[in-house]
Order: sequence, then C-alpha cells, then structure tokens
Amino acid sequence: MATSIPPKRRAQFFRELAQLTKSGISVTKAAKVLGQDWRGGEVRRAVTQMEAGIAAGLSIAGALQPNLTSMEHSIIEAAERGGQLAQGFRHLEEYYQLLDKTHDKVRNAVLYPLCILHAAVLLPAIVAAVTTKTSVLMAIAVGLALIWGFLAILWWGGRWVGRLAERHEAVDRFLGWIPLVAPARQALALARWHAVFHFTIASSQRISDGLRQAGMATQRFLLAKASHRAAQSVEDGSELGPALLAQSAFPREMSATLASAEFSGNLDTETLRCSRESMSEAAITLENSSQRLCRLLYGVVVILIAWQILQMAGMVAGQYQKAFTDLGF
Repeated sequence: MATSIPPKRRAQFFRELAQLTKSGISVTKAAKVLGQDWRGGEVRRAVTQMEAGIAAGLSIAGALQPNLTSMEHSIIEAAERGGQLAQGFRHLEEYYQLLDKTHDKVRNAVLYPLCILHAAVLLPAIVAAVTTKTSVLMAIAVGLALIWGFLAILWWGGRWVGRLAERHEAVDRFLGWIPLVAPARQALALARWHAVFHFTIASSQRISDGLRQAGMATQRFLLAKASHRAAQSVEDGSELGPALLAQSAFPREMSATLASAEFSGNLDTETLRCSRESMSEAAITLENSSQRLCRLLYGVVVILIAWQILQMAGMVAGQYQKAFTDLGF
C-alpha cells in the first residue's frame, strides 16, 4: 500500500490481517481473501507482492516491506519473530484507528473556520468587483485560487517539513518549539517507540537492537539519535534504565519506569502497558492540540474579517466623499 493511503483504510487492512491470522488462517490463505477483486488497487498490489515474496522465501514482514512504513515494518517484523503476528497487526489497527478518529475531529472542527475564511475573502472581492464594474466571476476565481493555494501550501509544506524532521536535527528541534505541534508529535512518536520496543522485547531480540528499531520508528531525528546512543551504551555494558536516563530526549518518567521494569524482570509486560498508555495519551493530546489550532485559526479568520470590513467601510466612505465632491458640497 502507498504511504498516502488514509488511516481508515490502513486500519481496515491490518484489522482483517489480525482477524485472519488470529483465527489460525495462514497468511497465504489470508492473501486470497484480502486480494479479492472488489478491493482497492493498492491493497491488491500489496497482497500480490506479499504472495510473491513469501513464495520466494521471504518472511511476512519482508514480503510486505515495499508497502509498509518503517514503523509498520518494525512492528510486524518483531511480532513475527516473537510469534505474535496477530497482536502486531492488531496494534497497527488500533494506531490507525486513533489517527482516523483524530482526523475526523480535526475536519469537523476546522470546517466552520474554513467556511468563514471563504466568506472573508470572497465577499469583499465580490463587492469590490461590483463597485468597480469588473468581472464578478473573475473575482470569485481569484479569491478561491488564493484560499486553496494557501491551504495547499500549508498542507504540503507541513508534510514536507515533517519528513525533513526525520533526517535533520535542526528541523526536528524547530518543530519541538512550536507549542501546539510539539506535544502531539511527541505523543505519537513515543507511542510508536513503545510499540516497536515491546514487540522486539517479546520476540527475545537484543535490547540494543530493539532500541535502534524503536528509534527509527519514531520518525523523529532526536529520538532516533537518543535511541541509538542508548543502544550503544547497552552494548557497552550499561543497563537499560541508566542508558535511557542519560538521554534528555526521553521523558524521565518513562526512563525511570522502564528501568524499574528491567530490574523486576517485567520489561515485556511493562512496555506493552506503556505502549497502550502512550496511545491513549496521544489520542488526548492530538484532540486537544487540534481544538486549540482550530480556535487559533478561527481567531485569525475573525481578524481578517474585521480588516476586510474596515477596508470595505473605507471604500464606501471614499465613494460617498467623491459623490459629495462631484455635487459641489
């Protein structure tokens, strides 16, 4: 599947994989169900590539890798090694359900401000066109082009900057300073980190390998760098707790919790609990951030409307003054 496929469809894909594998159906048989003609082309291509990869001797994670994000591949690979493939698919389903619900809330919250934004731009343009006896249709077209162009730049620019943050420390730090964006990014990144780390521990991989995979899954440069340093410390003989506590990129509460879990021998169960707790925290943080961003957008639109009203009032006053001047008053 292309990474541009919306969360709802990704959640459905992983939900069906989880249901089929949990029922004891082999992945090759599950592929026959998932690859039916009525499904979307991206899903059928992913299933076809998965079948070909498994036939060539690849693991399930390896066969699916061309159609997975780094986070998805890390979770599926670790879950497959630990014999928890259905649980891995289920976790990805829950993750994308969270994103889908959040997207729905954001869309609903931003709809009203966007309607007001259109009115704030189009109405003055129409009034100006009428008063100056120019084309109203042209004024509407220009206004819509400005609005949609601005929204497109905002959307694609945000995605581009987000991808840059995966590879450049300065960009990641910059996004970490933005009040409403930073908490949501951190919550989602830690949810991905805990999920990948849990499945690597459950599959009996080395802790250092789990740290590196978890860091890459965060899609954040600073957390990936901190995870790599912690992994190196573990390989040099340090315990997990001190290795994590030495990295300021990780919350101290999280590092202390995992340190206690390692000492008590409950690292696998504690990482699963932390993963689910991070998912819940991410849901709350995303909802709060989206609501505040929408309120901010609403405030900006109100200011724009006020400015437009003042401009229109000035235009009308100027026309009245000109009319009085022409009449000799």
